[in-house]
This record gives sequence, structure tokens and C-alpha cells, in this order.
Amino acid sequence: MIVTELVLNALKHAFPHDKIDHRITVAYDVAGTNWKLSIADNGIGKRTDPFAQARAGLGTSIVKALAQQLDARVEVLSGPQGTTVSVTHATFAKMPEAARNTMDLMQSSVHGHA
Repeated sequence: MIVTELVLNALKHAFPHDKIDHRITVAYDVAGTNWKLSIADNGIGKRTDPFAQARAGLGTSIVKALAQQLDARVEVLSGPQGTTVSVTHATFAKMPEAARNTMDLMQSSVHGHA
């Protein structure tokens, strides 16, 4: 559903002109339990009009809700060369408190015996 929403959003907003070389790229990278889904387009980028109201549409709300269910974060990078939306799930950033305390103790004991 995330891919569908982001591709539809790119089709709807990225290419308002009769540009010939429209491109939308979907990538999925995995490293162990970490993963990153990216949807990129070569469209016009986000509006920079200072009078444009910044509001999230239904598609954006759906993507954010789905990412939250997957314990992932959404990042949007946009410029004149297009927009990239990445949904990232990184398990290493969620180390439990007990494990952090164990790591701190291990590091303290290593440094204390040096």
C-alpha cells in the first residue's frame, strides 16, 4: 500500500507539464533486519511558494500511519531534480534499555582496566 500511495502521489503532483522523460523509481534495500523503501521521481519537486499552505493529504496520512505500524520513519527530500520519499526501518536504533546498560557497563570495565 505504501508503494501504491507514493507512486500515485508522484503521478498526481510531480509531472504537471508535458515533460517527456517522466521517471519514477522504486527501490528496496535490506541489511539484516533493517530495510529501506524509496520512491523517487524526476518531477518538479515540492512547491516552494511561500503562500502555499503546507497540508498533508489523505495519501500522506496513510503512508505515515502504515510506516508507524511498521515501526519505520518517513523522510522526504525534494528539490528541482525531483522528490524522494524513503520509509526506513532500522532496528539498531531501538536498542532496549537493558542492552544499553550492559553495553555501558562493558565499555566502562574495558576503559577501567586500561
